[in-house]
Order: sequence, then C-alpha cells, then structure tokens
Amino acid sequence: MSLLPAMHKDTKPFLLGALAGAVLFTWVGFDALGWKTGAAAETLAKRQADGAVISAYARVCSSEFNAAKDVPVRLEALKKVERWSRGDVLAKAGFATMPGEKEAAQGVSQACADILIPEKS
Repeated sequence: MSLLPAMHKDTKPFLLGALAGAVLFTWVGFDALGWKTGAAAETLAKRQADGAVISAYARVCSSEFNAAKDVPVRLEALKKVERWSRGDVLAKAGFATMPGEKEAAQGVSQACADILIPEKS
C-alpha cells in the first residue's frame, strides 16, 4: 500500500519542464533584465553615491585651484608631473581637502587633476 496517490503519467515531464522554465526565467531576469539581489543593489548604490561625491568634490577642488594665485604657473608645474602622481601634488597643496576635513577623500585629488588636465584622446 502506497502513501502517495497515483500520478498521471505526464506529471513528471510537466514538473521538470516547469522547473527548467523557472530556472531559465530566473537566469534571464538576473542576466539580461538587470535584476539585483538586495546586497548587490546596495553595493551598486554605494558605488554610485561615492562616485557622485568624488565628482562634486573634484569640481570644488578645481575651482579652488583656479581661484588661487599664480594659476598659469601652478598649472604648468602640474603638467610637468607624471599623470599618475598629479593627484598627490594637489592633495599635498591642500586643494583636494574639503573645508572642515583633515585630509582629502580617496579619489578626489586624482579626479581633480583629471579635470584640470584632461587626458588627450
């Protein structure tokens, strides 16, 4: 005597097809439709917010640089420095440090240097 009721002969293929369809639907949703898990969405949002803050601070930095004395002389000196170390020069000069902060936020000085001396395409 069996505890399970008898199943129709097409039930197993139907269930396997439904499972395969659900897996395919989920895969397409995450891969092609851009669905995100909560943790992935949170990480993406934080990355975008950090990028926006760096961009805004870099614009303040470039404005402060352009408002300082001897802008042409400073700009020429900055152009002579290797591209990868221009941010360090701006950070040491204090242009990348925002009012009320003790040091520049990570990425601000290099973004500021990229605004002041854009890379040639």
